Amino acid sequence: MPRQSLTDKRMIDELERGRELLLSDPSSHKLLSSLRRKLQSVTRNIYVVRWIPEQTEDLYDVLVDGTSVVRVEVPRDARTAEVVFEKFGVEEYLNRRLTKPDRRKLELALGLAQRVGRVSEA
Repeated sequence: MPRQSLTDKRMIDELERGRELLLSDPSSHKLLSSLRRKLQSVTRNIYVVRWIPEQTEDLYDVLVDGTSVVRVEVPRDARTAEVVFEKFGVEEYLNRRLTKPDRRKLELALGLAQRVGRVSEA
């Protein structure tokens, strides 16, 4: 098994912390409920691979079950109910213009998702 760089370790820690926050933190409720509503079923195998806080909304790219990436725009104003939701296959998402760090973070998230998937199958 190849050694991980310090940057990879930080990204993995960030992915795992983000996953736990997404699943348990009350501030993540709107994002998680939007994912569950649109996808019908969401397992614990989800990772936020990109987050961009904007003035009026938060933009998230979330790897779901290691098979698809969902882009969600969550409005900051609670009165605004419209959540923008777009789903991509992993290959389709990889074909988008991603920075090297974003691409690497997705690769690490895919590795984590495969590991979590194997554990849940056992």
